[in-house]
Amino acid sequence: MSFHRSLLAAALLLPGLAFAQPAAPHSADRPPTEAERTRLEQALRDQGYRDWGRIALDRGIWEVDDAMDRQGARRDLRITPDELRIVATDLDDRLANTEETARIEASLRRLGYREFGRIRLDDGLWNVDGAVAADGQRYELTLERETLRVLYREQEG
Repeated sequence: MSFHRSLLAAALLLPGLAFAQPAAPHSADRPPTEAERTRLEQALRDQGYRDWGRIALDRGIWEVDDAMDRQGARRDLRITPDELRIVATDLDDRLANTEETARIEASLRRLGYREFGRIRLDDGLWNVDGAVAADGQRYELTLERETLRVLYREQEG
């Protein structure tokens, strides 16, 4: 193909590619791809759920609305993105107590963070505001409740 035809073909493809690219990392949630949906639905069935509503990835965590368990109770779920493990969401949202704060801050210091803002439990996950990383940037973090593994990080302002 000649240079001009290649250039024309690229120019015609660019508008379509712009729409195919994901939005900025802090944008609204997105539905799963077909492959993701297949894995998520299998994980839900494996963990005892038989019916559910909307599934979306929001801030790095899968959210499933109105999932029905074996007893027929419906609840909203949060699922880890890699292991597809359901996170308990029926815990009360609250600020971290002194012991939890010390444990979370120690874990994050091992990862290179040095300052922390508010730490709160929200839908079964820890949210840490104003965590300053080694690069000097301030981040909002989402941590798995038990392991304190960072599931999501977004740069603040």
